[in-house]
Formats: sequence, structure tokens, C-alpha cells
Amino acid sequence: MLATPIKEAVSINHTREFTFPRGVAGFSKATRFAFIYEGKGELLCLQSIDQAEASFILAPWDESRLGQPPQLSKEQLECLRLANPQGLRWFVVLNPFADKTWVTANLKAPIAISESEQTGLQCIRNQKQLELRYKWMKQPH
Repeated sequence: MLATPIKEAVSINHTREFTFPRGVAGFSKATRFAFIYEGKGELLCLQSIDQAEASFILAPWDESRLGQPPQLSKEQLECLRLANPQGLRWFVVLNPFADKTWVTANLKAPIAISESEQTGLQCIRNQKQLELRYKWMKQPH
């Protein structure tokens, strides 16, 4: 479940900007993002302020399904301006177009957001066992 501060970030009257110093996969120059749409349930839309085409549907990391979120390196923590990973919010990027039956989640490239520092990082993981199209939820009708 999302914490209240993130939910507040998506309200129409209150937009908070998050800086992604390294951009995200495919959009290295898109470094400023905001949540623009609360969606249904716990889904969020992360939209680039720099490049409109960099828009992603996110779902909160689900430990009961996926286990613990990734461990960040010291360099990644420094990129987020954090001394430790406590307080990070983890998300998976959803793809509603890859499968006609399922909305899939990219487990190879989850997103970590630090609310306190208003920073974010896409954590690219190269483990072969991680799925690029993990069946997350049935397609809505």
C-alpha cells in the first residue's frame, strides 16, 4: 500500500517534482518527473516534465509476490542523496500493451523513489531469471 505522501503528490492541486539524475531506460535526458494521474487502485502515472513521451504506469512493489526489493549500491544511494535505503518507495513499471490477456510488469528495471529527497532512480538489473513481462494483473475489460 502506498504511503500518504505519495498519494498527495498525485492530487491535482499539489504536484511534486522528482529528479531522476540518470534519467530512465530509453530516456536519459528525461530527469524531471511528476505523478500526474492517480489511476485506479494503487496505479500511478509517472510523467516526464522534460520529454512528454516518457510516461510510465507504476504499481507499488509487492513483497508478498516479488520478495524484497533490490539492494542499491553505495553509488546508487548517493545518486538518490541517501545514506541508507530506509524510506525508499519501490515500484514496478507496467506494460498494458505487451499481452492481450495480462498487464505485465518489468522486474528487470524497477523504480525507487525517495520522497524525502524528491529523487528517483531506475534500478536496471541484469539477472537472467528476472522477467521482463511478469504477469501482474488481468487486462481490464
